Amino acid sequence: MKRFYLACLLLVGLLLGRPAAAQQPTLSAAQWRQDLQVALDTFLVRDQSFSPAARATFRRRITALQDSVGVKSTPEMLVGLARAVAGAGNAHTRLYLLRNRSELRRYPIRVWWFKEGLYVVKATPEYADLLGAKILRLGQHTPEAARQAVAPLYAGNAGWAAYMSTYTLTSPETLAGLQLVGADGQLTVTCQTRQGHRLVRTLEPMAFQKTPPPTEAWWDLAPTHPGRGAAWRSALPTDTAQLPLYLRRPQQYYWARYLAPEQLLYLQYNRAGNMPQGESLADFGRRFLTTLQQQRVRKVVVDLRFNTGGNLQTAERLMQQLDSVARRRQAQVYVITGAATFSAGLFHAAQLRQLAQATIVGEPAGDELDFWAEGGNVLLPNSGLTLHYADRFHSYSPVPHPEWAPLLYMDLAVASLQPQLRAPLTWRAYQAGQDPALEAIIRH
Repeated sequence: MKRFYLACLLLVGLLLGRPAAAQQPTLSAAQWRQDLQVALDTFLVRDQSFSPAARATFRRRITALQDSVGVKSTPEMLVGLARAVAGAGNAHTRLYLLRNRSELRRYPIRVWWFKEGLYVVKATPEYADLLGAKILRLGQHTPEAARQAVAPLYAGNAGWAAYMSTYTLTSPETLAGLQLVGADGQLTVTCQTRQGHRLVRTLEPMAFQKTPPPTEAWWDLAPTHPGRGAAWRSALPTDTAQLPLYLRRPQQYYWARYLAPEQLLYLQYNRAGNMPQGESLADFGRRFLTTLQQQRVRKVVVDLRFNTGGNLQTAERLMQQLDSVARRRQAQVYVITGAATFSAGLFHAAQLRQLAQATIVGEPAGDELDFWAEGGNVLLPNSGLTLHYADRFHSYSPVPHPEWAPLLYMDLAVASLQPQLRAPLTWRAYQAGQDPALEAIIRH
């Protein structure tokens, strides 16, 4: 018994003495200046999305950051670099901090913007009393004011800015760099609980966990998605039978369901590419088209609301075939979009709008019709931060761009992707397990 007690004490000592997970390294002044010079000499040279005026502004901002090394804190340097990169005005041109790479800490809650405001949709067990709460204040700021403060860190339209803010508003380094919280990173949130009570909690930053794979904020809407970094609890029940279709299979890149009473064939395409394991998109597509040909189908729904991109070529042919079969079967095509419909996801929405005259449903997509993409990454040598540059032009609008013809990657002619059936996601619908977008299609 004594040996067991000593062993337990030893184990506890080891656990308590374990060093915290590494955070963003502290750089010397010379290292920061070298990293910033790489941004000027390599990143800016390779990127095509900066206009001449924006290019000059980027140089001024980076030079100012070099001059402020040793004065600004590390969070302020990171925020300054992100703002400089976002000055391109192109959402694909960005500094990887939270979504494509996890380089910063996060708070133990996950949030989402609904029509009614900002709500807590997931939390760690210690903060489970915040689940389903509407956030009234982040520190001394309203959620809307805080969103405006973080908006300059990433380019993009209003929808994409809201999507990216679900990361930046839950990052202590981001908020510290903007002087919205103190150096300790503690954040006091004031909420209204589901029961209507006022609740004030102080959030402690979670331990840093570097995760090279992308982390999507929309995962947090789905109670069955495990997420990363913690044993997350959800504001919704995990019983998939109580969930709307769009939240049932968040880890599937693609899946389909035939709704016989509505004579509706539903396809959710969450990630542009082949699943790492399991059925290829080509094999899935053949099954899907067979169902479309054999079943009584009046409406085909392609749900792209969570498709933030990938390889647009993977499903390009399938979407063409879908249009062809739907025409023969005289089935109307609908496309659901939202703030996370981005890059290749936006391409497929535009593709179906042009080919099939698809009806766009839901909320506006997360980018404009014309943008720069492709490109590659520049790794800064000392901080290890990644800058993504864009060097190929995507033109999905009818507006001609002859000046970018040598760099044109994809060309369509779609007048608009604004929803013809507007169906924003409300908190009331979300907690009730309803899908306003799909319900609007069924009624249409």
